[in-house]
Amino acid sequence: MPSAGAGAVFLLRPISATTHPLIRLSGAVASANHKSHLLRLHPSRRRLPVPRLSLTPASTSSNNSPPSPPPASPEPPPPPFSGWSPPRAIWRGLSALLLAGQVFHRVLTGRVHRRNLLAQLRRVGPGSAGVSLLTAAFVGMAFTIQFVREFTRLGLHRSVGGVLALALSRELSPVVTAVVAAGRVGSAFAAELGTMQVSEQTDTLRVLGAQPVDYLVVPRVLACVLALPVLTLMSFALGLASSAFLADSIFGVSTSIILESARRALRPWDLISSLLKSQVFGAIIAVVSCAWGVTTHGGAKGVGESTTSAVVVSLVGIFIADFALSCLFFQGAGDSLKYAMGTLSVHKVGNRPEHLRCTVSGGHISDQGSLQGGLSLISLMCAPG
Repeated sequence: MPSAGAGAVFLLRPISATTHPLIRLSGAVASANHKSHLLRLHPSRRRLPVPRLSLTPASTSSNNSPPSPPPASPEPPPPPFSGWSPPRAIWRGLSALLLAGQVFHRVLTGRVHRRNLLAQLRRVGPGSAGVSLLTAAFVGMAFTIQFVREFTRLGLHRSVGGVLALALSRELSPVVTAVVAAGRVGSAFAAELGTMQVSEQTDTLRVLGAQPVDYLVVPRVLACVLALPVLTLMSFALGLASSAFLADSIFGVSTSIILESARRALRPWDLISSLLKSQVFGAIIAVVSCAWGVTTHGGAKGVGESTTSAVVVSLVGIFIADFALSCLFFQGAGDSLKYAMGTLSVHKVGNRPEHLRCTVSGGHISDQGSLQGGLSLISLMCAPG
């Protein structure tokens, strides 16, 4: 019998009472000696199993345990740039460029939803007219306060109208109108399309056979491009009128002088360039807002982030485009204020060089005599060198 060393396990195995040698020996002695009553079993009762003590050491490993898996082979390294994705700003910028190309192609091919276009025109035009006109009026009056007093001290009150007209037509009216539209219309576009994107309404349009670009994006872009020039012209007219009223009521510069100076300073190209700027600004606002809206994800939080980001990017794009277009349109301009003040002619009077006759044509100023030490710009320009 093997010794029960360390790690041996004692197993109990049941056996029959009739097969055990000790029990069989006891049965033989009982049959020989009737007085002995050792382990008498009734024949009608079931024989009970008796446990048997086994000293056989158990196997250290169970037969039911699963086989150990083979060692895994090393995974191959992933290819370069497999997990890289472009930053979200670059991805959205490319989406905006792609969306602009799709809109341009659909406009050229005539794929425009006219009913939705009219609805968006009413929204962008009359819906934004009130806030745009109010903003333009106060911007024009604030600009008038800044420089009319200084121009009056220098004797340049007759050029106030020309300066106001040039500033409002070239820069203030298109930029202020675009800023107001970006805050009011651009944010609404981004929020609407972002909500439709996260709620899978754009997928529903595709299932119904309608293209989201044709139905949602193209009417909004065209509405901004067509409505912003009209708003710009209205803002220019109201801004100039409010500036003339303020200069007449506070600084004593006649309204007729301001309007006549503005008429002489303005050229058709000034108004045309203002309209072109407005169209570019409207396209930037609509394309950026729609692109940021259709690329929204993340539920309500994503809609809010897309709306804020769309407005900020639109404003930055407006200022960059304004700088580029100003350099393109007005690089060689510089004679507008000369026409606002009239044509200056200098004539010599007698033999003395300090006596000059300065005449400004157009019925504005006619000054004659000795001009030494004059404080006005006309006197300084006519003084002998």
